[in-house]
Amino acid sequence: MNDATGKDPNRSLVCLCAAELVMMINTTAFNVALPDIAESLGAGMAEQQWIVSSYNLVFAAVVLLAGFLGDRIGHLRTMLAGLSMFVVASAIGLMAGNVPALLVSRSIMGAGAGVVIPMGQALLGILFRGSELSRAMTAWAIAGTLGVPFGPLVGGALTATLGWRGIFGFDGAVFLAVIAVIRMYVPWTNASHESRSLRMPWMSVAMMFAGFTLFSTGLVNAQHGILSANAWIPMMIGVVLIAGFVLHDRASRNPLMELDLMKDPSFAACAPALMMLNFSMYGIIFIMPAYLETVLRHGALIGGMLLMPLVVASIAGSRMNDWIVSRIGSRGTSLLSLGCLAAGMLTIGAAMRWSDGTLQQATMLTGQIMAGLGLGTGQPAMLTWAMGRVPVERSGAGSSLLTVFRQFGSIIGVGIFGSIQSGLYAERFHDLAQSAGLSAQSAGSVMLDFQQATEFADTTGELIRQTASRAYESAMTGSFATAAAVILVTLGIVALISRTTTR
Repeated sequence: MNDATGKDPNRSLVCLCAAELVMMINTTAFNVALPDIAESLGAGMAEQQWIVSSYNLVFAAVVLLAGFLGDRIGHLRTMLAGLSMFVVASAIGLMAGNVPALLVSRSIMGAGAGVVIPMGQALLGILFRGSELSRAMTAWAIAGTLGVPFGPLVGGALTATLGWRGIFGFDGAVFLAVIAVIRMYVPWTNASHESRSLRMPWMSVAMMFAGFTLFSTGLVNAQHGILSANAWIPMMIGVVLIAGFVLHDRASRNPLMELDLMKDPSFAACAPALMMLNFSMYGIIFIMPAYLETVLRHGALIGGMLLMPLVVASIAGSRMNDWIVSRIGSRGTSLLSLGCLAAGMLTIGAAMRWSDGTLQQATMLTGQIMAGLGLGTGQPAMLTWAMGRVPVERSGAGSSLLTVFRQFGSIIGVGIFGSIQSGLYAERFHDLAQSAGLSAQSAGSVMLDFQQATEFADTTGELIRQTASRAYESAMTGSFATAAAVILVTLGIVALISRTTTR
């Protein structure tokens, strides 16, 4: 490392945590604005899924390339380039007048996030080791944990006062400030592999991006039926391309991904565990805003505030991390985290079964707290467990590999939650509409159906809104139950992989 003299590691930690915080606020603040965007631009559920998934897809495609470059040209230099992408994307989003322009903006932001997150983790792995690394990772996790559920509150306030474009204006100003403070206080690092080739492994990048894109396309199309050709064919081709990417990269003399890190059982166990954290976070944040803002008929600001139990529980979980790890170890804490997430998902889904509004909200509050504790305790324990096994000179590669798994969790989180929710919602809406004697057909999302209800007389319009609300709540039960099952299966896999580790 050069230019490190006189740089306070604690100030560097604060700056890196600030970057993580504002980036995660950006990620989830946008979801709260989806109902407004859907109404403003006429976006259906599939288009909304693509708006969210474009961010995650490009993130996944860029993240390994970021680790590749960071280990060769310097982690801080690469991170600053990623932060600059957010500024450019914010300007495009501020002027976007249609869904394609919004997709471009979110894709560039995804590229920026794919650079910033692994480089931030890599810098922490270089600046701190041993017990100090655990402290730094806990702070980093708290910043990210705060940003994920706190984002809806910020997004709600901005959307309520400035409209959804206000989020992009906020992003541009904040990311410029973050770039300035990071340049002042974070030390520059030398390339760790100066003798290694800088030639880009474009074939690996192309195969991975195409694989993730096709797999995500299949998930989005699955809302019309998992057995439909436009769902399972893209998914299968995507799986083949991802498998081909792994085989090609392993045989390459200039690999994009250093898979030999997965030989360590602790590192290998953390990968699917971290994937489930993002799966849970993005799934919840994707479908809850429509319930809080449309079904319960709150505004964006109140909708964001109603997710605050998730925030408080996440912070509490992060603060308890060291105490829990000291008693049951990183492995035990990670398994406990996944158990809390599964229990929280089941509880939120069960809340939708209550007809009494007070009981429903109390049960959902309990579910949010359980899921928040799982998110808060899991992230620092898993990251410390994994990154503590990675040599300093391979920090970029290790961090990027873990981040790929996390982003794949984001992709399947939005895809599975969105497709199951949309499919169950349309089916339930049809059944309820028939039983109520309505001839109205679902427009494809609860937001558009509420908008459609305004075209009818007061009595009929209100009946459509009630039908849409009941259908959405019923679909949420199925979505969260499926998510809990996926998390429990992963918990078993993580326990099996890490069975030879002591703590």
